[in-house]
Amino acid sequence: MFNWGADVNAVNGCGATPLHDAVNRGDVTICQELLQAGANPLIRAIKGTFAGKTPYDLSRGKQSLHCFLQRFLSNFISNESETMHSPTTTFTEGNFCQKSISSNMSQLSIESNKSLDPVYDVPLRESGKESPIKTTEKGRLYSLLWPQPKTIVELKNFSTPFIAGKELFISIIQGSESIHRILDVWEISRTHLLELGYDVKIGEVHPSSGKLLNDNRIECIVNKKLFNTSEGYQLHISQNTIKVGAGSLAGLHYAVCTFVQILRLSKNHNKSEACEIEPVFIKDEPRFMHRGILLDISPRGRIPTLEYLLHMIDLWSSFKISYLHLYSRLTPNCDWQLCYSKSEMVTLDRYCRDRHLDLVPTLDVDSNVGQHHLSQMWPIFQELLAVFPSLTYVHVGPRLANLLVQAENFDLNLSINETIETDMSEVFKSYSCLQELWHILNLNPNTTLLLCSNGLHSKAEFHNIPSNIILVEYGFQADYDFSEWTEAFRIAGGNVLPSSGTASYNSLAGCPASTYANTKNAIKTSLEQDSVGIVVAHWSGSHHLTPHPFAWIGYLIAAGLAWNPVSEIDIGIDDNYEISEISRQKCITKLLDIHVFQDSEYKIGNAILELGRLDTLVLTLSKNQGTKDLQQIPDNRGSTLYRLLTDPDNVNLEYLSADLFAKVTKQVKRISHSLYEGNLSSKFASMEIQELQLTADLMLTACKIGRTLIGVGVNPNSNMGLAVINLGICNLPPTFRTDVANKMLAHIEQYKGSWLQRHLPQGLQSSLLVLTSALHRFVPET
Repeated sequence: MFNWGADVNAVNGCGATPLHDAVNRGDVTICQELLQAGANPLIRAIKGTFAGKTPYDLSRGKQSLHCFLQRFLSNFISNESETMHSPTTTFTEGNFCQKSISSNMSQLSIESNKSLDPVYDVPLRESGKESPIKTTEKGRLYSLLWPQPKTIVELKNFSTPFIAGKELFISIIQGSESIHRILDVWEISRTHLLELGYDVKIGEVHPSSGKLLNDNRIECIVNKKLFNTSEGYQLHISQNTIKVGAGSLAGLHYAVCTFVQILRLSKNHNKSEACEIEPVFIKDEPRFMHRGILLDISPRGRIPTLEYLLHMIDLWSSFKISYLHLYSRLTPNCDWQLCYSKSEMVTLDRYCRDRHLDLVPTLDVDSNVGQHHLSQMWPIFQELLAVFPSLTYVHVGPRLANLLVQAENFDLNLSINETIETDMSEVFKSYSCLQELWHILNLNPNTTLLLCSNGLHSKAEFHNIPSNIILVEYGFQADYDFSEWTEAFRIAGGNVLPSSGTASYNSLAGCPASTYANTKNAIKTSLEQDSVGIVVAHWSGSHHLTPHPFAWIGYLIAAGLAWNPVSEIDIGIDDNYEISEISRQKCITKLLDIHVFQDSEYKIGNAILELGRLDTLVLTLSKNQGTKDLQQIPDNRGSTLYRLLTDPDNVNLEYLSADLFAKVTKQVKRISHSLYEGNLSSKFASMEIQELQLTADLMLTACKIGRTLIGVGVNPNSNMGLAVINLGICNLPPTFRTDVANKMLAHIEQYKGSWLQRHLPQGLQSSLLVLTSALHRFVPET
């Protein structure tokens, strides 16, 4: 039949080939004939008896036949590697050409007589030959891993997918690391795996020499000598096994985080009960050691409940964040001042350590605290530090740093150039106040001090910085030049840690473009100065109106770039009001949808990005700047829409128009409607949807206020004076004021309910104060 031109890869109604049947019957002779004629052992049946399986899959239960097919594939790949020219070559029917098959079969005939020992390793290509597929195309599944691994090599030319069963058996190779601690790392991931429908079970413990694994096993080894850095790891996924290697327990945790993401992406991609994981080799390590997030938990802010904070820590940990700085402004009050109790802080510390994320206490003082208060506050600081069982760092915030570092210690009369050319020992005086901090705060010698450096800008560079201090440079606007401000510290031998911001405070929906540009600048400075890393700060802001979901854009950008600075990320900023379908599929929105909110309809990420974009758009236009001109963005006073709600009488309307507010209103309504189409499975999904809907409603009310203020304040003589004058709320029509007052009443009730669902009540009243005062402002005078 072969001689008459029969198609050896013809499939029946179930997608099965003659080779499926031959393998199922265990007929080696027929299998050899079929393969020699060009049969493809990697064709997968779609239904019926062999549903979801290739002939190679069916051979697993037949040892001699399985080894035969393995040798066939190995030899085929070796031969094909000599002639392949395209990096996107895959095993299709055309690849199994007669010439290649014949040569493979003749070699197999000889080798099969020698041995039937299993062959598990695919031969590597010779040096100088074409490498396997490296992930470069945007649409590939592995491009949605975050942070993006340093090296991703797709192996689909070499192996069929790994079929993940409901139970994942872990086999551990013995090494210097405790087996129990290795299993603890896997145990931490169990919750996330169970959510995806998988469970982790202990398989076997193998000697350091290793052992041939059974199919569908995960092999795990921790050995720091295998990696350049202790936090490095690698994953090798093939048809039969998954090999996980790491340089430390932290590296293993990062490997497991990547594996969980791969499972989630593969499950979403397959849309079927069987989860196929495309074969891949990943080798990865972080560029920076300090990948930090600073969270403002000052008592009068928007503080997450402990349950919600633990959920956020789980997500930060999955994005390989290594440090969480807990910032709080303290007063001379002797009572316990943190919003979490002492026992909760110990719980928090343990929860973070289990996820290889270190807590860093960030000490600062309230604006009304003076230097004369500090002597009575040292016991307060020490009591707070005592609840952090392991202090690797202590972070001193801006206000406290200014009080500790006195101006008289600096010679202010010399320029930077003069100080470089002068004998440094004569220019700089002793900084004993910094050196005494270890004694004052009762710190152990292993603790490193992080000190805010922004208060030192007005002083000449100083030389006697204690070696165990890292200067933290805060900069939260898009155009903040970290390199310029920290050059003096670098020349003086100081270590600098740039701190960008999430740009999701003092606004209604944040500023995605600003946090992107701001963090890119921070990363640039860290690379130039070979810093230990970066920190991205999330502040409560003045009235805490911005919900937490808008901070995730900043968190994701910082986590990705701090791990791998060359990662590509698109935040989809566009000049147009109308958003194209392409921009709705930008990478940042997919990362939000897949890894943070788990929205299978891919709606929430786009809503968060576009609401922030519109909030920023009105702000930049109100400053008479182009839509891509991010100078002094975000504004310290708050976004324009934010101020139209909180302080409408003082908003400059000169460069705004009623048409702009009409277009923004249209877009916000469209986005608000899309929120109902989302299908979230994250833990706090319903609450997050409520917060986003409330934000959209507040933005619509702000647009309505702005549009009406322009309507009554427009200059009838367009060629004379200002185009628009803000005449204030008191000059708006009484009916409009009543309408807005009623809307504000509804917003306030929704705001209360939304806040209390997953935030502590301490900061609610100060946040409500600005909304209630706005309400009273709109109530018409009787």
